[in-house]
Amino acid sequence: MSPTREDYLKIIYELGGEFSRVSNKSISQKLNISPPTVTEMMNSLVKIGWIDLKPYHGSMLTAEGAEEAKRLVHKHRLWEVFLVEKLGFSIDEVHDEAELLEHSTSDKLAERIYEYLGRPKYCPHGGAILPEDMEIADRHAKILPDIKISDSVVIQRFVNEDRLVHYFKNQNLNINDVVTVKNFDDMLDSYELYNETNGEIVYISSTIAQFIFVRPL
Repeated sequence: MSPTREDYLKIIYELGGEFSRVSNKSISQKLNISPPTVTEMMNSLVKIGWIDLKPYHGSMLTAEGAEEAKRLVHKHRLWEVFLVEKLGFSIDEVHDEAELLEHSTSDKLAERIYEYLGRPKYCPHGGAILPEDMEIADRHAKILPDIKISDSVVIQRFVNEDRLVHYFKNQNLNINDVVTVKNFDDMLDSYELYNETNGEIVYISSTIAQFIFVRPL
């Protein structure tokens, strides 16, 4: 099944599209969709008024697009909290399930779930639950490739996708871990990270690194 317009909107938001431009390549990689299909959908989102598209520079959410994206992400993240805390799902199992549930969740039901869960602030992947908190958190977040060599940062959130989260879990990278960017190998296209929280060295590709959002210590 092809992703819906709303799914594209969420992906742009998850990739930082409220405050910076997101390339079609990144969207294509995340959704596993061909670049021409992504281009066609981006043009559709421009017509709706949800994104601002600048050729060769990528897309950013408009104010209207960001509001709609955060409404969808809010419901998605609530269901992830519910699935992990109440049904015992692992954090690398919940994305697809939450994806199905969010589209049939009314604003009234979302509010009831939010209260039932005790007004959680973050989802299992580190994303803020409330739209107003999302803006504050994401405004100061950076993707890992934007961090200078030798700088230390805190892992704030992972882009929400089960395969990615499973990969980070296997690498023993977790939300709130402190990591130092030790080196980047151009030939291998790989970052060397020192995880100060557990004392381990981790190597990840630049493609994977763009899905890790971090904040300064």
